[in-house]
Amino acid sequence: MAKKPLGKKHLAASFVCGAVLFSGLTAGAAGTSVSAVVSKVTFFAFGERQQAPAPTGHHNGTNPPALSYNGTTYVPVRAVGDMLDVPVYWDASNQAVSAGSAKTIVKNADGKTRGSIDLTEEKDGVRVKVNLTGLPPGPHGIHIHHMPIKGGDFATALGHFNPTTHEHGHHNPKGAHVGDFTKNLTVEANGKVSQEFFLEGADLQPDSPMSIAGRSVIIHAGPDDQKTDPSGDSGDRIAGGNVPK
Repeated sequence: MAKKPLGKKHLAASFVCGAVLFSGLTAGAAGTSVSAVVSKVTFFAFGERQQAPAPTGHHNGTNPPALSYNGTTYVPVRAVGDMLDVPVYWDASNQAVSAGSAKTIVKNADGKTRGSIDLTEEKDGVRVKVNLTGLPPGPHGIHIHHMPIKGGDFATALGHFNPTTHEHGHHNPKGAHVGDFTKNLTVEANGKVSQEFFLEGADLQPDSPMSIAGRSVIIHAGPDDQKTDPSGDSGDRIAGGNVPK
């Protein structure tokens, strides 16, 4: 029986793992090179965590020669994206690389990781898939904020991402912000939530005025009423994470 050809997801995982394993990993925001050691880097392909390949090949053989790209003796992670036509993102705060979708690690006010949010650019916006645990049950406002979180202080994220200078809320005649979600995040009684959203008009391009890359996702204590400017009367900020770029 013939084996199925590897899909883009599997190729991205393999190439990213290989790029991390070989020396010379370069990943980061536009114009920024970041050196990393494989043991200190977490990496994802299309939202799924990947493991680095073993230091030896089949039958205890050695690794193949380092891959080459444009005359170099390694493959930078961003080159992997070019080769496979998938975006590659670097999350400096969590030492994580993600290919295909931007993996946002979410933490609460105490710095405890509560899960992640995967953001994938599509034709008319960004698909947002939330998988979190350990949150208070009930509805919670969730928004893209203008700045990244610094030092675990959610206040440093500033206000909602609003490049169109609208008011807040999808029920507001003068709204909404690009960073406004159309509905609340609804956490189950056990503290878990798995929910999908779509941010129309947003993107993850490095130089786009509508890009949410490098910004932050903030979750609030209460529900968003979708009309009160500037934040939907959704209360304190209880969790959040930075969108890699």
